[in-house]
Amino acid sequence: MAWTLRLSDDDEAALGAQSALEGRSKQEITRDAVRTYLERHRTWDDLTFDRAMV
Repeated sequence: MAWTLRLSDDDEAALGAQSALEGRSKQEITRDAVRTYLERHRTWDDLTFDRAMV
């Protein structure tokens, strides 16, 4: 799925510099950041409740 992400000029510059430093795309770093955020904010219900059984 494609969508638009708007960053401040400073954040975009920092992301560009980090991607160059790591040799990774800005998109790859952003995907990793979103995954990390979602993992950190999981709840016990997410981990123990099988939504397929509803």
